[in-house]
Amino acid sequence: IDQHRAHVRILYERYLKRLKAHKMESQKLLFPEMVQLTPQEANTLQEVAGDLHDMGFELTDMAGGSYSIQAVPTGVEGVNYASLITDMLAQAAEKAGAMREDVQQGMALSLARNAAIPVGQVLGNNEMENIVNSLFACEDVNHTPDGKKIIAILRQQEIDLLFD
Repeated sequence: IDQHRAHVRILYERYLKRLKAHKMESQKLLFPEMVQLTPQEANTLQEVAGDLHDMGFELTDMAGGSYSIQAVPTGVEGVNYASLITDMLAQAAEKAGAMREDVQQGMALSLARNAAIPVGQVLGNNEMENIVNSLFACEDVNHTPDGKKIIAILRQQEIDLLFD
């Protein structure tokens, strides 16, 4: 099991459920961060402002393409919030003209990718067990939302060959 991809799948489904139920929780930042947007990104922000708010983001327009990030969804600590916002706006712009649900899915995927445990991070037994249990509670345990494999099954013979 690729633990990063599994965590992306878990978070993606969790964010979509919360977004559809309008139950995303946010936390105010003690020190708001600034993000500078291009005119295109600012236009996209205006189009998806409601969805961003529903996801737990609170942004204040500071004029000139600058925005202050006042609040973020809970569970995304340690992430570069400015690059997260621009990544989510890029996903939304890519889906421009698509159904609102497609835009939300793209934004949820971007948020999940940024909030997921990093590739190669060592996990303890309880953390690994929690990832596996949460993964198997997902709708699709085999693939990430963008179609990458999460699970690979190796036969004993294949494992033996790796150690010869």
